[in-house]
Amino acid sequence: MDILCCTDHNFVIPMGVMMHSLCVNNCGNELHFHVFVDNSVTQEQKNEIGAVVNEGDTISFYTIDVSSIQQYLIVKVANFPISIYYRLLLADILPESVHKVLYLDADIIVRHDLKELYDTKIDDVALAAVTEPDGTGGNCERLGYPSELGYFNSGVILFNLDYFRKKNITEKLINFIKENPEKLGCPDQDTLNFVLRNEKRMLPLKYNVQEGFFRVSPEAVATKEQLSAIQDPYIVHFTTNEKPWKKSCRHPLRHLYYEYRKGTPWAKSTFMEHFRHKRVISRRQQFNTNVMKILNKILGKTPKTQYYNIQLNH
Repeated sequence: MDILCCTDHNFVIPMGVMMHSLCVNNCGNELHFHVFVDNSVTQEQKNEIGAVVNEGDTISFYTIDVSSIQQYLIVKVANFPISIYYRLLLADILPESVHKVLYLDADIIVRHDLKELYDTKIDDVALAAVTEPDGTGGNCERLGYPSELGYFNSGVILFNLDYFRKKNITEKLINFIKENPEKLGCPDQDTLNFVLRNEKRMLPLKYNVQEGFFRVSPEAVATKEQLSAIQDPYIVHFTTNEKPWKKSCRHPLRHLYYEYRKGTPWAKSTFMEHFRHKRVISRRQQFNTNVMKILNKILGKTPKTQYYNIQLNH
């Protein structure tokens, strides 16, 4: 199984915890990790990442030239580091001997064997992914394509690299970013969704159980698949700002992050607990944020996300 991960020096720890959770639950599979990094990742950090991998599994590091993507970097979007763009270049960076790769975000915990996911047939499409639980129609409308085509989350993607190379998908992704910066709210995810809106396959929900899934009462869940995914997720994805390493996080499964972190070199590290995103935002975004803070203070409101207690099946 070829696995793709991307990080800068700030997210080495959560990425390493994610990799460890994958290794623990996929001992029967031969894993080859392809890790995209930039020059900020030190050799010491690479050694630490190597320590989370099982004997027999392998890691290849690829150093990304950040200056090569500056020409289409969208800088006026909050909370997104340059590393989000790395995966868009995967077909050009990975060797041609790699035909298919499973991409996993750093803010993920893997709970089960992913061989069935990896073996999903995608010969006729560019990728396979899981739908985004919130605002699918709104995202499609913003990007300018029919909502019937759906909108997926880019945190877990099975990529068909042969398809990317044959269809020149990388060039199409870059051109879309250059030509449509005003449409992009989540740059990499929006770009993949628009360019490949007719060239994707949807995966079962259990392979990317996102934060929004846990804000729905179990009694109000629309489908058996969604309820099953919530009660026994194969992949837990800590989307939005509810990251498990933040003291303010109230996600019902935040403990999983700390359980798997125990088996890594960062078992006692408090780096992520003190880490703060460097926000690069427009003046309008900053103005809107400040207005909302003032209104909430005047009205005495402290918005809190409502979660429902989840009893995992196993």
